[in-house]
Amino acid sequence: MPTAKKTLTFLLSFVTSLGAFVVLCVVLATQQWIRSTIAISDSSSNGSVIITYGLLRGKSIQELNHGLAESDKNFEASFTFITMVLFVGNTQSNRLSEELAQRLYPLYPAATQQGTSHTYGYSFWLTLLVILLNVVTAVIIIFYQKARYQRKQEQRKPMESAPRDGILF
Repeated sequence: MPTAKKTLTFLLSFVTSLGAFVVLCVVLATQQWIRSTIAISDSSSNGSVIITYGLLRGKSIQELNHGLAESDKNFEASFTFITMVLFVGNTQSNRLSEELAQRLYPLYPAATQQGTSHTYGYSFWLTLLVILLNVVTAVIIIFYQKARYQRKQEQRKPMESAPRDGILF
C-alpha cells in the first residue's frame, strides 16, 4: 500500500502534467501568437501593415488612412513555427516583420516604413507556462527519486553496522 507521501507526490506530478497538457491544448487551438504593426507612408498612401502570426499560418492586412489597400493575405510554410520558437531574437535582430511586409506588399519600398512595433499574444506567454509546469513536474519526480534512494540507503545501514552474530539469527 502506497504511503501518503508517495500518493501526494504522484498526485502533484499528475496535476502539473495535466495543467501543462490543458494549457498546451489552448495554445495550439489559438492563432493569436504575435502581432506586428509596421507603419507605412509614401506619396500615395498612409497607414500600417498588420501581420498576425499563428502557430502554422498567419494573416496580413493593411489599414490605410488614404490610398488603395490590397486584399488581406494569408501565409503558411513551416518557417512560422520555427519563428515562434525563436521569435524574440529573430524578429528583433533580423527585422523579420519588415522583411515579410516587403515580400507581401512589394509596392511599398523599405524606405517608406515609418517604424515597427511587436505585441506578444497570450498564446506566446502560455507557452512559457507550459514550460514552467513541465519543469515543476520534473522537479517533483527528482525529489521523489532522491527520497526513495535515501530511504533505501537508510534501510541498508542497520545491516552494515550490525554485529555478525546478530546477522546470523
